[in-house]
Amino acid sequence: MKIKKIAIIILILIVTLLGFVNNVNATIDPNDFRPHNMITTDYYKAAQKGAKILNAIVTVGVVISVVMFMVLGIKYMMGSVEERAEYKKTMIPMIIGTGLLFTVTTIVGIIGNIVAKLE
Repeated sequence: MKIKKIAIIILILIVTLLGFVNNVNATIDPNDFRPHNMITTDYYKAAQKGAKILNAIVTVGVVISVVMFMVLGIKYMMGSVEERAEYKKTMIPMIIGTGLLFTVTTIVGIIGNIVAKLE
């Protein structure tokens, strides 16, 4: 019984992942790619785009985490003793996830600043 459930879940995962496969029929000329000919403005543009993406991830993460903590906080205040224990259990993964979000984005930002100062 348990093996059937696992097999069904794996089959669903495989079918779902196969749905995301895309065929790309692009012609690439290898002579067009010359990274040693890139000028510093290309690096600067890439760094700006990376910074924008990083800021967007941080902003969305902050908004989502604040909203979720507000909802759980209100439920915690209004809940009974048993419900409060359940909300505490759900808050722990949220706190860990929020901490990971801020830690990883901060580390990526620091690495980006260090690399930008090397050039």
